[in-house]
Amino acid sequence: MTSMRQSITRNTVFNFAGIGVPLLVGIVVLPIITSSLGPARFGLLGLTLALLEYSNLFNFGLGLATTKHVAERLARGDGDVSQLVVGSVLSQTALGALGGLMIALAAPILTHHVFVIPEVMKSEALSVFRILGLMVPATLLLVSLRSVLEAAHRFDISNAIRIPGSIASFLIPAIAASRGHSLVAIMLMLLASRLVVCAAMFIAARIAIPSLHWSLPENWSVMRPLLVFGGWLSLSNVISPLLIYVDRLMLGAFIGLTAVGYYTAPFDAVMRLLIVPASLVGALFPSVTGMHATGDTASLKRIFGKAVQNISLILAGPALLLVVAGPIVLRLWLGDEFAAAGGTALRILAFGVFMNALAHVPSGYLAALGRPDISAKFHLVELLVHVPVAWWLITRFGITGAAIAWSMRVTFDTALLLVAASRVMGTSFRELMTARPSPLTVKVAQGSC
Repeated sequence: MTSMRQSITRNTVFNFAGIGVPLLVGIVVLPIITSSLGPARFGLLGLTLALLEYSNLFNFGLGLATTKHVAERLARGDGDVSQLVVGSVLSQTALGALGGLMIALAAPILTHHVFVIPEVMKSEALSVFRILGLMVPATLLLVSLRSVLEAAHRFDISNAIRIPGSIASFLIPAIAASRGHSLVAIMLMLLASRLVVCAAMFIAARIAIPSLHWSLPENWSVMRPLLVFGGWLSLSNVISPLLIYVDRLMLGAFIGLTAVGYYTAPFDAVMRLLIVPASLVGALFPSVTGMHATGDTASLKRIFGKAVQNISLILAGPALLLVVAGPIVLRLWLGDEFAAAGGTALRILAFGVFMNALAHVPSGYLAALGRPDISAKFHLVELLVHVPVAWWLITRFGITGAAIAWSMRVTFDTALLLVAASRVMGTSFRELMTARPSPLTVKVAQGSC
């Protein structure tokens, strides 16, 4: 237990650094990007990166499925995992190539019919969307390799590569835009940067699992458990990014790219608070998977309750600060124009992000316990409700309406997931939340700070 305690604490700190260090760089350079590109081009960049995030749907849940099944085999000492790893990496890269081709072919439709893009920017937007298609397979390859490292509990290597790669994604647009480069040039630079990171991840995977050898699987049936597990995850991967970015897409379609730019800045800024639950749950996932595989249900319940409590304590202060003084923070950061347009939205989003942070624990647990279908079903119901609500609010209240719609949805999602997780673990929600502090969870919370 002591070694596991130390491992989770260390991995949480690595994850926090992997997200937090690039975040600090992003906060510093974002004003440079916005002022150099202008609201419309910054909106196009934000829209493109949102589509890139949504491209993760093409991996059909294989990333997290790989982490789960490789971690289970390593925990039980089941031997060689090479066929499982290679099969997963090749499958995700091939799916990414197919998805990238679809986006590249759809570039004219996106430019001329889907989004409201100024006439003078349409040629540039067309090229940007085509380059986006090239970035999709590289992105899915990167995700698959990172999932292997996390399954092996090598968060140190994963984040050592992730930090410079993520910093580059902020510095490249800032430096290139300030020197007058077009969005096309910026996207090509981002593509090159991602390919370099993929090469580093290939080498790291071999270091993390010494027995790993890169050869084609002799029997592709090894992929069957991943595909079964990833089936429900793939549904979540389709719906979840849409639930996150549909408000931005609607703003672009109904109001224009300038509104997307004004909404993207506060949304992306407040979403960075999620580095706390993401760091903690990311570090816990392979350990929770191993505990479940070995039948350690007592530890599972103790860790769950304390994880929710610790996230609440850590994020309550920052969220309250943004609710009270959000417009002031935005004015000091990006200027009066952004504060006037997005200040109210930032206040609303701060509350929504706090609720969304709590959802990370039950969502991660349900996947680790082999029940990703529950989250997927919830997302499907939420989508059917959220889209018409978001449409109504955005067409009437613009940026503020988008913030209200998103915050309402994540609050509802959090309530559903907490109740579902308590039932899957066979205990009441009250018992989970009143769990006595264990040395493991206290150390995890300290590490996530």
